[in-house]
Parts: sequence; structure tokens; C-alpha cells
Amino acid sequence: MIRSHFQFIQGIGAKTERKLWAAGIYTWDDLKTKIGRTSLGKMGRESAISYLAQAEKALNEQDASFFTTHLPKSEHWRLYTGFQKEILFLDIETTGLSLYYDDITLIGTFDGVNYRHFLVNHNMDEFPTYVINYKILVTFNGTLFDLPFLRKQFPGISLPPIHIDLRYLLRSVGVSGPLKKVEAQLGIQRAESIQGLNGRTAVVLWNRFLEGDETALQELLLYNSYDTANLQILLRYCYYQKLNEIKGEMNSANYQMELGESASYSGVDYKAAFLASRIPAIAVRRDPGGSERVYYDGRPSIVIDRSKLKRNEVSIDSLLQKLSAQGDRPVVVGIDLTGSEGKASGVCVLEGRKAHLDLLKTDDELVGRVEEARPSIVSIDSPLSLPIGRCCTSKTCHCAEYGITRECERILWGRGVRVYPCLIDSMCALTARGMRLTKRLVTQGYTVIESFPGAAQDVLGFPRKRIDLEGLKFGLRNMGIEPLTPRQTTTHDEIDALTSALVGYFFLAGEYEALGNEKEGYLIIPAIRKGVSANLQVNIPAVRDMVSAGSR
Repeated sequence: MIRSHFQFIQGIGAKTERKLWAAGIYTWDDLKTKIGRTSLGKMGRESAISYLAQAEKALNEQDASFFTTHLPKSEHWRLYTGFQKEILFLDIETTGLSLYYDDITLIGTFDGVNYRHFLVNHNMDEFPTYVINYKILVTFNGTLFDLPFLRKQFPGISLPPIHIDLRYLLRSVGVSGPLKKVEAQLGIQRAESIQGLNGRTAVVLWNRFLEGDETALQELLLYNSYDTANLQILLRYCYYQKLNEIKGEMNSANYQMELGESASYSGVDYKAAFLASRIPAIAVRRDPGGSERVYYDGRPSIVIDRSKLKRNEVSIDSLLQKLSAQGDRPVVVGIDLTGSEGKASGVCVLEGRKAHLDLLKTDDELVGRVEEARPSIVSIDSPLSLPIGRCCTSKTCHCAEYGITRECERILWGRGVRVYPCLIDSMCALTARGMRLTKRLVTQGYTVIESFPGAAQDVLGFPRKRIDLEGLKFGLRNMGIEPLTPRQTTTHDEIDALTSALVGYFFLAGEYEALGNEKEGYLIIPAIRKGVSANLQVNIPAVRDMVSAGSR
């Protein structure tokens, strides 16, 4: 199809290309033999002949760099058949969605024949020298997700010169949505064992694998293989959809003869396409010596060394030792606040390793529990301040021009951490209650900080409650925390309250990051990664003074 495209020639755009087609010039050979019939001037004809010679040479030598320079990105799909053996379909798995906090766990590739997986801390360092052998990289949403993660993982990496992001190519042929939704729209099926899995549940599989479940890695590898195999099917679908569009624009009976493409294409035979990209039988088994190994169709591949697969090593004991050395009393109350006193809020009194969990409704009950615990600090999961310039939560107030988000929320969004703005409709009641409760506690002499369990869980490498509540509970227990509750089942509200209380420990230990500013206040998150500088911290008296002054 690339041989019927002329927009890489300087001076020829979409309009001129259509004129060439209308004049019966469908291919590069046509243009060379009929160039005298075109409206191109002498210099234009000479330029066209020169560009055609360069394009022929690039195509024959499989030099994609020429087309990177001269072919519009929107037309890169035309290279599919010309570079079919030079295409690599790619999909990555990560610990989460935040480029700032999360990392790649697995890179999956498919070149139309062979599948390869690159596992973190095992064979992942082989990926840069592998990917450089290909001319075209195909992803789904790779522009915003896969490629930024790859460049973070491998600074200075050389990726193929052409990148086709199917998310945008599919949209150009009228198909949009997440990958699994697109597959459902087009009737593409996956193995029954992995139906229903998505990017978020892939994170759960990785965490299960870290906990010792090798079958979880087997599922993850199979899931990832379907992702890459289906990219080939989707690219083929887009290619022929585009082909039919162009056929209509050419309006020529010579189209099929000239281009050697199907003029009657109406859809992809997905069964045949999938058989052509057969996914190997993947297994993860223990060898007689006790080590784990990945097998493809019975052939041994990656040997797994579990000593290289560790989560962030943060223990409650390390925090307690630091607090003890500072002379701090290790008692923190964490509150997962709700917007109404008619609905229970999660409460955690964290004292040493023991986390006493409960559900309380009214402000009086919450304040009473704080008074009983006499904590060093109270950590509340709720916005505790307004954006600069806002004086109330009324929609009719003149201060509405200042917006509904605070600096801390904008920082988190910039890091890929999803957080609700404090003054959207669904958050207004919670924000008002959080500020009211904070003022009451500060008046009684307590230090209050704002926390956000979701961000803290992202930083600590734990799954969020809506993704894997049991995995979140496991992560907290694995730190050495002992949850205690008067009920048989621990609720997600109590677990978020526990996380808020844990943020209080990080704050007291000085291992935190303060997001925000003095006027709006700060949101506190743990700082366990290298490179977090001390100027991102604020001291406890400053927080107490700021809250007491009424800036929250």
C-alpha cells in the first residue's frame, strides 16, 4: 500500500494526492511514467522523481528511517505489508499506573512468529539489544503508557524509528475505547482462563506471584501474550479498513490489479488470524532442584530467582525504631472520613504493631476515640483545606473563579495518581466535614495532617482496595502490622484508616513528602524512594501553627 502513497514527496499533500489518483496515477511506477501529465512544475517533477528513488531504495533496503522523516505519522499504517517482517508488537505490565511511582515488571513482545518475555531483574536487560533489530513498534496506547515507562526503565534506549499506536489508528476507522472493549466490539476472543482480566488485575497477578504463587505468573504471561498477538490482528483490521477507504477515494477498477490487495475486503477472519499467531502453551514449573522456570511448548526459558523479586522493604519495626530513638510516642489515629455523620467512618488507633480498627459515625464519636488514644498525631483521609482564594463551597460564591483543585491534587495527577478534586460535587460535603473536624481537634491541642490512602498505597507498592483488598491487607500485615477488629470481617474503610495511620508514622519518623503550599496546606505521603529531598518536608510545629491559624 505504501507504493500508492505520495505524501512523503515534498510539495504533495492529501489534496494533490487525490488529484493524482483521479488522473489514473495510482502507484510510484505510474507517477514515474506519467509524471508529464501532472500539474507539477519542472522543479516539482524533478523533486518527485528524486523522492521516489529514495523511497524505492529505502523500501528495498528496509530502511524505515526515510519514512520516519518524510511520511506523516497518520500514514505509517501503510508500511504494514512493506515491513511485515520488521514489526514488533509490544505490551508491558507494571506495578501500577503511575510513571512516577511504578515500574515495569514484564515486557511482552511478538514479531508475528515468536513470542518473547522479559522479566524484571532477570532477562529484562536484554530488551534494548533485542528491540533495536526491528523497524516498526506497534502498541495500544503506547504513546502515553508503554513508551514513557520503557524510557524510564532504559534511559537513552533506541526504539524502532516507526511507532504505530493502535489506540489512535483504530479511532481513525471509527473504533474507540480500551483494548478489551475494542476486542469485544470486533468479536476477538481470548482463552476462557483469562477472560475478564485487565491491566489492573494484571497487577494483582504480579503481587500473587511475588507472594509465591507461580501459577499467577503463568496467567500473567498468557494474558500478556494475548495482548501482543491481538495487536497484530487489530493492525491488520485497521490496514484493510483504511484500504477500503482509499479504494473508495480512488474509485478505480484498476485498484486491485495495481495494488495487489483485496478490493472486496469486509472484515478480518479472526479465527484464521489468531491461528496464524498461535500462542504457545505457557507453564511455570518447579524444577527437581527446586528452582522455578518458564516453559513455552515444553521448551525451558526464563529461570526465576525469587531473591531478585522483592517488594519495597519497609517494615513497621524500622519506623518504630526511628520513633523510639526520637523519643516519640508511637500512637497515631487514622480516620477514613465520610461526608456524612449518617455513614460510618473507618478508624484506626495504631499503637506499635497493633492496629485497633473500628467504625464510628458522628464527629463526637471520632473526637471521643481520639481523646481516649491521646495520639501524637491524627491523620485524616479527607481534604482539609480549600484552593487558594476559595472562601466557601457555595457554587454561587464569587470565589468560584479560583477553581476546584489544590496544588497537592495537581501534583498527584501529574504523577499519575488519581485523586478527586476537593470541590467537585461529590467531595464538597467531605471537604467541609474534614475542615470542621480538624478545627475541633486542633482547638483541643491535637496535631492533624491530611493523608490520602490511595497515594500512600501506590508509594508503598500495595494494591488499592478496589483492585485487590486481600492483597492490600496482605501487604500491610507483611509489614508487621497486626489488625484487630471487633467484627469478623475487616472492611475497606478500616483498612484505609489503617493506611492513614501508617502515614502518620512516616510523618513522625521524618520519612514523608509534603505536597502543597503554606496557604492551602499540605497532603502527606510516605517517602521511601531515593532522591526525595529534605526540602519537601515540613516540621510538625509548622503544621500545627498553620492549622491553628485557620488556613485549613
